[in-house]
Amino acid sequence: MRTHIAPPRLTPGSKVRIFGRCYIVGETTANGRIFTAADDGSEMMLSFGRQLEMMRREQLTTDARYSALSTDVLANLQRDWGSFSESQKLTATARHAFVRAIFDLPLAHRDKSAIVLPVLQSAADKEPGNLIEVPNFRTARDWYLRWVAAGCDVRALVPNLAARGDHEARYEPWIYEEINKAIDQTYASPFKNSVRQTLLRARTLIRIRAADERLALPGTSKEVIGRKVVESVLAKRGRWEILVKREGRAEAERLLRLTGAGPTGEYPLAEVEADHTPLDVMVMEGGVVLGRPWLTMLIDRFSQMVLGFSISFVPPSWVSVMEALRHAVLPKDEELQRWAEYDGEPFQFDWPCFGAPDVLIVDQGSEFLSASMAATEAALNMRLLQLPKASGDKKGTIEGQFHRLNRERMHSLNGTTFSNPQKRGKYKSQDDAIFSLNDVRYVVIRWVVDTHNRTPNSRTNKIPAELWREGMDEVGQKPAPPKELIAPLVGKVVSCKLRREGVRHKNLRWNSNAFRALRERIGRSSDVLIRIDPKDLRKAYVLDPDTHAWIEGDLMAERSIENMTLSQYEFLKERTDDARVVDEDYELKLARGSQAQFDFVEKRRRQNGVIPKPIAAFITEGSRAVEHIHGERHDPQASAQAVGTHNLDGPVLSPAPDPNGPYRDAVLRPVDPYPKRDETGRYPGDWQPPPPIALSAPAALPEPDVQPLPSPQTYVGRRRR
Repeated sequence: MRTHIAPPRLTPGSKVRIFGRCYIVGETTANGRIFTAADDGSEMMLSFGRQLEMMRREQLTTDARYSALSTDVLANLQRDWGSFSESQKLTATARHAFVRAIFDLPLAHRDKSAIVLPVLQSAADKEPGNLIEVPNFRTARDWYLRWVAAGCDVRALVPNLAARGDHEARYEPWIYEEINKAIDQTYASPFKNSVRQTLLRARTLIRIRAADERLALPGTSKEVIGRKVVESVLAKRGRWEILVKREGRAEAERLLRLTGAGPTGEYPLAEVEADHTPLDVMVMEGGVVLGRPWLTMLIDRFSQMVLGFSISFVPPSWVSVMEALRHAVLPKDEELQRWAEYDGEPFQFDWPCFGAPDVLIVDQGSEFLSASMAATEAALNMRLLQLPKASGDKKGTIEGQFHRLNRERMHSLNGTTFSNPQKRGKYKSQDDAIFSLNDVRYVVIRWVVDTHNRTPNSRTNKIPAELWREGMDEVGQKPAPPKELIAPLVGKVVSCKLRREGVRHKNLRWNSNAFRALRERIGRSSDVLIRIDPKDLRKAYVLDPDTHAWIEGDLMAERSIENMTLSQYEFLKERTDDARVVDEDYELKLARGSQAQFDFVEKRRRQNGVIPKPIAAFITEGSRAVEHIHGERHDPQASAQAVGTHNLDGPVLSPAPDPNGPYRDAVLRPVDPYPKRDETGRYPGDWQPPPPIALSAPAALPEPDVQPLPSPQTYVGRRRR
């Protein structure tokens, strides 16, 4: 059973897949061959040696293999990563560890089960707490071929469970509460109990709660719940959380640490360093000193280029890492244009860095050990390399650039804290602070683009931007990850109501015509999922529950907020609220105004014995309320005359029209609401049939003597006082 894909035939005009993206094969040149992207027409030159290397690494494959994927897999490749359920993403991430282990093998060993199976077991051993069983060779081969044909896209490994079974929860919520309680008491504890002991404990807790609260037991009274439901709940719990409670923090870090050979840095993006540092400057917003912001930066070891960064008041965390990583892997042309408008001065150089790194070198920070970071590894097809503790010398590249940035720029700004108290002396950093957070970000991005990336490096004696281009010309530019894949990794997804004014989160509001159309289709005030980019608040996205597509909306706020990140906005709002000075006189006026309204209402409530005059007249001028209502305007006697014959062959015998109506303008006499029957048993005014008219055929009927009825006396009702 072969696990590698046959190399494509590079015929001009044919289609191939490079990193999963469709390209049209062009003509050969002296330096290689030109490939044109099928979606946007951009061209890429690959040398003959690079083409051969990419074929061996299965990064350049045939388009027919991609088209032969099942419709479910092709549909998943078009979906947003954030639209998948958590169980689907966890399963895809676990499968990625196995296919990546096969991919790291030499090409000749990938189709040998005797070599692949131990590698799969080794991959499972490196992922403690993983509840997915080690696949057999045939299953792993299918996953690997599907993943490679899709351009190493983790979405190809998502299980297609959308059309299977019932999506509703099998048990009541209180059942899962007791199961999680049993996990915390037995499995996730220093006693390291087994899954079976956790199952027995969960059954005990469920029985006791059902008896105390008179709840119905699920299933049969003998088993209550099965082992699979406990394993399912365990799978949804984070591996880091479980291992910390079972093994301790130090052992959990050791078990989750990914070790391997040191990076070589032979080409751009081969290895990238990431780290954090506080900037040596105090930031002030709205007259309030906020403190020193944190800088998270990524630097390419090969070229010394700064790939991306993030500045916020959020301490080192997964959020700050993902903001910097997103900034590094995506193109930056639009961002440079936006920041050029900030001060009105264009940048002197471009920033051509984008693409996911092969290896991301980090320290032992907890933000790099989260399950979200593992999902990011799978989505970007990169490896996380954690350095041992106290090994800052192994990240000398980024540590040196931190010192250079603070020395060249931060120490010359008002409000700088310098690098140590001795150098700062008696300088009052907080009293002299004048720069906002956006000002600091502008200074840093100016330094990166126009200074650092264009100044010869002391180690390589080459300009980082030129060394970057030389490396990319040799190995080929790696494309940027799709936005629909990277955005869910850094986006904040929350649930809210889609109303007429749009969606709201943290006092921010987004709306658009597309939101209005979705609201009319799914109903007003519907619960929806929104995704907010923490790096860019100008847009928010609502997930369409029918098409699984994200619908875009615009921020409805002041222009100053558009240039903030979500963490900056939240931090600034919190500090501004804390620093707000309360005007006691103003607040006292508000309180007295509110009390005056309350007193007025209470005063009216106490006047319950005084009746308004219109209501009093209505009550006193008549024994019953019905006497104040006009009688009916229909008089049955006004037009009650004999009806003539309807013989069409004879003369018209109908009586002449009644001049009095049936419709009259005069006000009729009031009618007794409780009349009495007469001697005939009828009520006054009831209709009585006229006497029959005798007709003789030979003789003509005399003309009826039609006399107008006397007009009834008009009744003038009483006026209400």
